[in-house]
Amino acid sequence: MEEVTARRALRACGPLLVLILLLAAGCGDKPSSVDTALPPIDTRVDPLQVPVEEPAKIRLKLKAGFVDLSPVARYRIAAVVASKRKYTAGWGAEVMPFDLALVWGRLTEPEVAKHLVIRHDSTRVAWFRVRGDTPPVTFEYAMSHGSNNHLIPASANLRRAIDRDCDVGDRVVLEGYLVNGEGLSAGRTIRLQTSLTREDSDRGACEIFYVTSLRVGDRVYR
Repeated sequence: MEEVTARRALRACGPLLVLILLLAAGCGDKPSSVDTALPPIDTRVDPLQVPVEEPAKIRLKLKAGFVDLSPVARYRIAAVVASKRKYTAGWGAEVMPFDLALVWGRLTEPEVAKHLVIRHDSTRVAWFRVRGDTPPVTFEYAMSHGSNNHLIPASANLRRAIDRDCDVGDRVVLEGYLVNGEGLSAGRTIRLQTSLTREDSDRGACEIFYVTSLRVGDRVYR
């Protein structure tokens, strides 16, 4: 069977202690959202990207430095979450704590989706595979209708929402900006450059996405 592959770049007092930890874990702030009566999310359409002229920089403070983000395009994508990964260590996790592999177009159709295998590895790469001898879409179509997105939540509420309320299989709409970035962490230089096309692949092909709005189903988070 042909298979095509590419990269898209945790004694006696024990029970009581466990109970206390479980209760504490459940007491965190829940993400706030607005329930809407919007039309169903249409994942058939391509992402919308509009260049930004003379953008204001956005500074993110890190534990040992900073990153200045420069928006280069307004961006909106309606898609299905195919894979999700959370990061917790290093400056990369401070800036971009989540990766989402998103698909749209025909890749969201059940008869097509069952031929896809999409997963993240530990190096912030999403791998896309198209299975079968005669898949319903070409590999080129799959690669141009799927993307790996390094997400930068614009608020603590969005960070919680992406963490808790955004799961594989969800239909979502994300809005915000594609950004480049420069900064320092512990004396080391940070440089980030976003992809601006859905046609590329391999490392450097990921969207660096400063997210200002998230819709999951009928719930909108900001």
